Amino acid sequence: MSSGTPSSSSSAGLGQSPHSLPSGKGTTTPPKVTQHDATVELKDMKPERGGVKGSIPIGEDVMQIARIGEIAVMQKMFDEKKSHPNYKDEEGITPLHWAAINNQYAMCKFLLDSGADVNAKGGESVATPAMWAAQRCHYYIVHLLLQHGADPLLTDVQGYNILHLATIDGNAFLLVLLLHQEIPVDVPDQQGHTGLMWAAYKGFPACVDLFLRWGANANAVDDSGLTPLHWALVKGSLPCVQKLIEYGADRFAKTRDGKTPATVAGEMNTTRVWYRALDECGYDFDGNTKVLPFGLTPWVRNKSTMSKFFFLWPFLMIFVAVWVLSNLVVFAAIPLMIATAYGLQWLAQKVASQSISEYRILQKTPYLSGVFAGSLFWVGVRYIFYVLPATYTTNPISNICFALFFSATTYFYFTAMIEDPGFVPKLGSRNQQRTVIAELFEQWKFDEENFCVACMIRKPLRSKHCKRCGRCVAKHDHHCPWIDNCVGANNLRHFVLYITCLEAGIILFVQLTYSYINVLPAPVNPTCNVINDALCDFVLRDTFTLVLDVWVIIQLVWVTMLCAVQLVQISRNQTTYENMRGHSIDRSYPSSRAFASALAAGTTSLDAAGLSSAGQGPNPALAHGHRHRRGGCLKQWTSLLGIDAFFATARDGLRDGPRASRAKNPFSRGVVTNCRDFWCDPAPYFGQREAGSGMLGGEAINYNQMYEMPSRMHSGGRYRSLADEDPEQNA
Repeated sequence: MSSGTPSSSSSAGLGQSPHSLPSGKGTTTPPKVTQHDATVELKDMKPERGGVKGSIPIGEDVMQIARIGEIAVMQKMFDEKKSHPNYKDEEGITPLHWAAINNQYAMCKFLLDSGADVNAKGGESVATPAMWAAQRCHYYIVHLLLQHGADPLLTDVQGYNILHLATIDGNAFLLVLLLHQEIPVDVPDQQGHTGLMWAAYKGFPACVDLFLRWGANANAVDDSGLTPLHWALVKGSLPCVQKLIEYGADRFAKTRDGKTPATVAGEMNTTRVWYRALDECGYDFDGNTKVLPFGLTPWVRNKSTMSKFFFLWPFLMIFVAVWVLSNLVVFAAIPLMIATAYGLQWLAQKVASQSISEYRILQKTPYLSGVFAGSLFWVGVRYIFYVLPATYTTNPISNICFALFFSATTYFYFTAMIEDPGFVPKLGSRNQQRTVIAELFEQWKFDEENFCVACMIRKPLRSKHCKRCGRCVAKHDHHCPWIDNCVGANNLRHFVLYITCLEAGIILFVQLTYSYINVLPAPVNPTCNVINDALCDFVLRDTFTLVLDVWVIIQLVWVTMLCAVQLVQISRNQTTYENMRGHSIDRSYPSSRAFASALAAGTTSLDAAGLSSAGQGPNPALAHGHRHRRGGCLKQWTSLLGIDAFFATARDGLRDGPRASRAKNPFSRGVVTNCRDFWCDPAPYFGQREAGSGMLGGEAINYNQMYEMPSRMHSGGRYRSLADEDPEQNA
């Protein structure tokens, strides 16, 4: 029987003449920079499936039986004394090695219960079963072996421990498991490479971020003097380079050959990545801190100051644009307004490019929320000083209603903006994290649907991690740039009230403006270049207010679509995120399917296992590459204006019907109950609710702590999961 050990072969060359790498199925060459030919080499590890020597019948081949997981046959061999759990071939490989690398969980457990040595070393790399499993990212197998005494600090013949081997494949969930085993985060291999260096070299941003948050040394050096930043530039991964710089990596560190990160970037043709990372972190191309003129550096690099600037800047932009359109002839006003608005936005973008990294894109700043707030402000000013004095006697009811809706819009807008949207509380210690991870393993739920690597928490149902907020949000609806905040369990009702009051307020303002213009005296000899005299007479009475009217009417388009989407979703007890995913709740599948998924792909995620019909991809924490964005600017704006959600809701509605094939929504209880749960929730309308609280089917729940799919009494008198029925038929 041939031996098989995890091995690999891939290299990255620095310069024109890469080394010839040593071959062999147990060989892994560490990162190496040589001065003579300036070559960087690193070999991956790819487990080699060994064949079977000779013609041993399968019923007598203990290794083959372990590979395919035939427990009954293995038990028979042990009973008949034809083999034993600690059998080893000529290279020291045991049945447990083969069961581990082939993800045979049940076989591994049987062998361990039968007395197999969990720390047996074998193969050319002299590795343990846990190391073999780690290189295939079978983290359920690794967890099982660790529970049965596997030593995570053992190393193979090349000095790699299980943490190094797991890092090479970039599985963040396996790293989370291993780091909670008290493995020193900066433990080096024989060449001095830490796990962070391997993650940086391989270009895994999620793993780099995980190591740095765990306390890995961003300035550790290997035997050649290379730091993680040097290795990140070998790969050329912008997120890895940027993250290391943010965590204080030395931008001028030199190797033993005197090579700085800039030198390595030049030799590896990753200079563009290096320059961009420096720029986004506030450094010039030489690596020095940027100094802005007039002493603006501390202001521009201050997040609090910049958030106020981007929020207030649109106030000026809106006033200037409306003033230009209302005070100049139309032929000059329109091009001048466009040029002015573009110039002011360009200036804002220029400031953003010099600001903190998270504000480098204007849409990620409070800029869009400032656009709405600025519009609200100037409408209020115009109403109080112009419209109200002229119409309070002729339209008293409309004025009272507008004042109420305007005040409610302002209140609910700022409440939705500054309120905690429903951030799921983080755990207080690593011991608590370890306990949660252990519980998820027991339930076969340690996957991207149930655990957040970034927050290190168990994800409640209906929650989602928001990259913009950097937190998991309970009952996540969407991240709204118009309020610069997430919309979730705590502020969803305030958000819906804000947009519905806004809708009514805009309609009333337009009506009042029409009445206001009618009572104004007609101008003497009105002259217009484009419109007729009758319309010219109307427009020239107060052009500023009418232009402002046009602006708010434009807002009415997206507000109406947003209201329609939210009201339909309320009737279905559905969030925007669930709407865009087509109701799919991946965690609704039973544990038996999770177990089967784990056996098939080493993870309980149906998506990662390729078993999900929802079409959702795996968590970014597991991704090795970067996905290309599709749609560009048009897709951005359709998302910002809610057009995509509107059409998704409309398309979903057209599919409604008794025979419609729809994904099931386990949270819907019928239109009446859903609406009553939302609008009659005992939480105060004016004030903050208890974190995560809500109603479901008339019962109080807490979305911060809801981990299991809700159930209700079936007509037959027994309970069954809502995932098994289609409550949307009640709608």
